[in-house]
Amino acid sequence: MLRVGFGETDITPEAGRPMAGMIDPPRGERGRWPLYARAALFEGGGERAAVISLDNLFLNYGTVLEFRQVLAPLGDLCPGNILIACTHTHRAPYAAPLMDEPADWEYVDFMLAGTKRALAQAARSLRPARLRVGHVEAPGWTFNRRPIYRSERYGEQVGTQGPCYGPGFLGMEGPEDDELIALVAEDEAGQTLGGIANFACHTTVTGGLPYYSADFGGALVEALDARLGGRFLFLQGAAGNLWPVDKRVEKPLTEWGDEHAEKMGQALAEKAVAALAVAGAAEGESVCVERKVLSIPQRQPTREQVDLARWYLEKRPADLDEDEFTRRLYGHDYTFYGSWQPSRVSEWFCRETIAMYEWQRHMAVRQPREDVEIQAIAIGDEVAFVGYPAEYFIEFGLETKAKSPFRHTLVSELANGWVGYVPTETAFAHGGYECRLAYQSRLAAQAGDLMCRAGVGLLRLLG
Repeated sequence: MLRVGFGETDITPEAGRPMAGMIDPPRGERGRWPLYARAALFEGGGERAAVISLDNLFLNYGTVLEFRQVLAPLGDLCPGNILIACTHTHRAPYAAPLMDEPADWEYVDFMLAGTKRALAQAARSLRPARLRVGHVEAPGWTFNRRPIYRSERYGEQVGTQGPCYGPGFLGMEGPEDDELIALVAEDEAGQTLGGIANFACHTTVTGGLPYYSADFGGALVEALDARLGGRFLFLQGAAGNLWPVDKRVEKPLTEWGDEHAEKMGQALAEKAVAALAVAGAAEGESVCVERKVLSIPQRQPTREQVDLARWYLEKRPADLDEDEFTRRLYGHDYTFYGSWQPSRVSEWFCRETIAMYEWQRHMAVRQPREDVEIQAIAIGDEVAFVGYPAEYFIEFGLETKAKSPFRHTLVSELANGWVGYVPTETAFAHGGYECRLAYQSRLAAQAGDLMCRAGVGLLRLLG
């Protein structure tokens, strides 16, 4: 029979560490939802696989490989059978470099120690179990953040996080995904051991508050723990172009802070409980894993862009038209929509342009490339996980689920590394923040399709 175990450890550090994901990162204090390392361990058919959820922005691939080697003996696992996914909260310390900030290696070691304890707990708690999986639509909590506007110069341009109304607004570039998938593992007596909730929305509900927080994902699993018992994990779906703010109508931005995170977590948990109440058992008892490492080209800045970026940082006049400069350096109307700290955004991307150029120059190859691991795990005949190491656009998440041979497919972004945003090729034609060349958006435009084909291919091998 299939056996399942769960474990968790609080990985909230002491106060004072800068938190990743924003310009001018605040230093954290302990907040409403602590940071956790959570582990689910599955055993069946002579094989084991682990799904680990970390409340952090992301890990780099090299760190994932290091974690796997350390964790594997604790769960009696092959290292490649471990999926390590980050929830993408912007209220956790730096586990990888971003926005001029280095990785906090002391915290990374602390996080690894906590993850070891969580996986060891999961291994000790392994017991026979059955899985049930519920699917439910949960509209009103996640929204596409890429509106298209009419541009005199470029035709159609995206202004990330802009209003979805008014003069010049043409429509949304892509869809949302309102589907919440909830998996629960129960022992032979029907007692809940734990489970996994999968939903796609940028984990930025708590905004810029100065404390560590697992964000709405923390509120969601806390509510599921309380309602169903056991230990639950949150897996972030493909949310590269989704966020929690509804900008279809003009109104005050109330979608930030602890109150909204609590409201969102409770509402999603209520939906999950209702879906699980009518969910039947998933068939099959085997555990199987497939992985594929792709080699994908990086985009490269031109020498002209590098020279222009250096001019901006060293010689720009005080009366410079920041919007026009963005068009010159980027070739699009917008990074973010509107006038939110335009000079700070330009400084940031000028440094990114120069840094990308220097990094790629020191690779000493004509075409820099990057290893991108795609992983799929099948649990029985009906349940599968697929991990993509990116802030992956929802179009690819929807395509993966639609083409999967499994009845229940949980898509996880920020799984086993991070190669930045991976938009659609259509998105690159429209511009916007997610497509602008930088460390956080660096792969070739075809990367999303290549990764999606690989993920679907692995699922079909398993199915």
